[in-house]
Amino acid sequence: MPPVDNRPSSFNSESPPDNGPIECLIICTKAHHTELAIKDISHRLTKDSTICLVHNGMGVLDSINQNVFPDPNNRPHYIQTVFSHGLGRNDSFKISHLGVGTTILSPVGDSNIPPTTPEADHTWAPSTKYLLRLLTLTPPLVAVADTPAGLLQYQLEKLAVNCVINPLTALSDCTNGEILYSFSFTRVMRLLLFEISAVICALPELQGIPGIEDRFSPERLRRLVVNIASNTAKNHSSMQQDINQRRLTEIEYFNGWIVRRGEELGIKCALNYMIKHLVAAKAATHRSREAGAIPLDLDNVISTNEPPV
Repeated sequence: MPPVDNRPSSFNSESPPDNGPIECLIICTKAHHTELAIKDISHRLTKDSTICLVHNGMGVLDSINQNVFPDPNNRPHYIQTVFSHGLGRNDSFKISHLGVGTTILSPVGDSNIPPTTPEADHTWAPSTKYLLRLLTLTPPLVAVADTPAGLLQYQLEKLAVNCVINPLTALSDCTNGEILYSFSFTRVMRLLLFEISAVICALPELQGIPGIEDRFSPERLRRLVVNIASNTAKNHSSMQQDINQRRLTEIEYFNGWIVRRGEELGIKCALNYMIKHLVAAKAATHRSREAGAIPLDLDNVISTNEPPV
């Protein structure tokens, strides 16, 4: 008996021409590069296509829909992920697999039917089902499918961890584990997590889900952060590396997202706001120093032996 082909009916085993339609697309970039990567090939994506987004942070999908696919009737389908494998970049297009993790997948939508059950056959697009099957049947990915509500909770847990470890290590230029050995770091961590917990627990998309307040309590989030910082103690966070290598950071999709959602919900996140701008300021300082920039505010600046400016 020949093997069963679960690919969508329009799938072509030959490589499509450069201007041909794309059935399935996987985007693995930094959060701030995702929109640009999709925009360059948006003319090849149709309402029957499926895009799998692999990135950290929150708010990317909203940006894509607003700026690339504003018409809901012509948008492609999406799969979002939480990816915990350890990777290292050796060179351009050369990545090392440093540690085994998991890949949690879910189509974007309102249905809470698990995408791998028979009931989902009438819920998700053919290209979405094909890509989900392909990824979950690829052993090295250790991939599992979840419901949209289930995936969102995993995304928010990872966001909370990233909102603490990434900016603190970037600002202090230290390894992940070093933030566990300072009383001052632990104070900042707790205050950040109080704000993050308050915002997450108030999100309307989580209302009605049992156990949310316990799962996203400040204490449980603190234990998550400590556990991951301890397990990756000798690692340098991606944000620290971005700062040192003069690249854009994902701070707007980490603490910046918490601040924006907090404003929508009437929750002030002063510490996350400050952390966001401290990271932005450090990155700008590096660029200004290398560019020989002049101060933005010259009020009351006095030069030696010169009258006030």
